[in-house]
Amino acid sequence: MSFFGKKISDESLVSGIKKRWLTSNCGLILDSKRIFHPVWRVDSILFDDFLSGIERRSGLSLGRRLAHASSESEEWISIVSKNSFPKGRNPDRWKNTRLDWLERGIGNFELLDDGDEIRFLVKYPLNGPLCSGVFTANWERATGKRHRFRWNHNNIESLILMISEDDMKIPQPSRISLPWFYEKPIVSQSKGLDFWDSLDVESGKFWSIMGRRFAMINQDLILRFEDYFLPYLEEIHEGRKDSFIWVGVDKKRSLLWTIFSDTIREIFYNQKHHILISENTDWAYVSKRHLERQGLGKIDSVSSIDEFGGIEISFSSCYHPAIFSGIMSGCWERANGRSVKCNFSYGKNSNTIKLVSMNEIYLD
Repeated sequence: MSFFGKKISDESLVSGIKKRWLTSNCGLILDSKRIFHPVWRVDSILFDDFLSGIERRSGLSLGRRLAHASSESEEWISIVSKNSFPKGRNPDRWKNTRLDWLERGIGNFELLDDGDEIRFLVKYPLNGPLCSGVFTANWERATGKRHRFRWNHNNIESLILMISEDDMKIPQPSRISLPWFYEKPIVSQSKGLDFWDSLDVESGKFWSIMGRRFAMINQDLILRFEDYFLPYLEEIHEGRKDSFIWVGVDKKRSLLWTIFSDTIREIFYNQKHHILISENTDWAYVSKRHLERQGLGKIDSVSSIDEFGGIEISFSSCYHPAIFSGIMSGCWERANGRSVKCNFSYGKNSNTIKLVSMNEIYLD
């Protein structure tokens, strides 16, 4: 890759990726360039399956909602991070922004036409709506003006993004409060995770681990996506409806969190992971492998609550309770061979989930 004659090697990008994304004491991954904001290190195929599962269960299209949430989130995090880039109408000169995209693993871009409707080629996008929203926010920050945007997929490896100036006055986004207990994470070097084992860079495209493409998704994006999605959500059309209980969470958000959790649970279960539990301390290893490596959080403590594998898990922070609960529900089902019921609650000092068998078990 080169930026106006200055070549950046794949080795430099690998080094930058490793330095930027930091592990923490509570199992979150933090963005050192953006106020240490939590991110989800997600497999690109899993992310696609996650979004598809949300659409099926909700009966709603999420493209525009995800795009606007992505744009708003990108604007907010750029403001609070006090980024001075990008600047100007020539994306070829956006060295720091391009590097940001590559380090996040979301794709690359180039300008096609700068007319009344400006056209861009977004190459190797992680997700069309998400990348369209992120780039539009970048363009608005570079030009200081609001824009409308739309996109068409050119082929599987690119899309055409079309942007036109808009006179609409839209206020700057504000911080979103987390509807669960969240203890501020402390940067730490997690041991025994092999966090960047087999990291490889596809020059100018994306990065992968063990041959699978990964990317970093901001926590704030998921929260804003919720806010764009909730007004239109009425019911769950597919999947389990009564497997998850969300204590202290309003009815509409509970519906959406159930959709999130059941989608992730099903994806995880179908991946056929081997989860072997002989005692409660084994759950700590499960947490490291299936939560902490992805930046979703980690278990602080676990205790048995019945004779049939039921457990109560406490944790101080997480990327998102619904994703955390969905992964742990999938782990429990793989370990016990039965459908699970999950109960989430939070208090002043921690979050708690209880995982028990969906159906009652009777002893003779």
